[in-house]
Amino acid sequence: MRIIAGLYRGRGILPPPGRTTRPITNRVKESLFAILTGQISGARVADLFAGTGSLGLEALSRQAQFCCFVERDRHALRLLKKNIHTLALEEKSHIAAKNAWLFPRWSSASEPFDLIFVDPPYADSRDSSPASALGKLLSGLSEPQIISPEGTVVLRHEAAYPPATNYDRLQLSQSRRYGSMALSFLEPGGQVS
Repeated sequence: MRIIAGLYRGRGILPPPGRTTRPITNRVKESLFAILTGQISGARVADLFAGTGSLGLEALSRQAQFCCFVERDRHALRLLKKNIHTLALEEKSHIAAKNAWLFPRWSSASEPFDLIFVDPPYADSRDSSPASALGKLLSGLSEPQIISPEGTVVLRHEAAYPPATNYDRLQLSQSRRYGSMALSFLEPGGQVS
């Protein structure tokens, strides 16, 4: 795994341990950040289910202002801390060793986030109905104190299990398929249903 662009282009980062996590490929990451061009520089980012930090570190390399990494697996946390230290990004990073499913309940961010990556385990996110755990998380992320009015939530999921079209104020704006996985982009703008 490596950083593909920006200040730390070409720098390697430690991959997630074992076979239970599925790191995003460089090709998909490159495509994702091409879609987000213009939204990264100066952005406040949250990387939920961060693993070893691939998405958040890529955003910081592309001059995001700050990233909150949320991960509770102790092995992934150890590698995440090493990756942040190796790139000397401690001052732009915060690690929350907490439950990402409950992020909207415990987040105490002083400002809303401009970009939120949501990359939960596939097995836990196949049901994305508004009443499911994923649906409740996405609805919670729609709150104005969590996501800025021009913000974007990027959900990585199995292509066979697409998300709903809206979660309270978050509306699905586009989805892109990459083999068996997909990226869906949700943006604030809807009214609470």
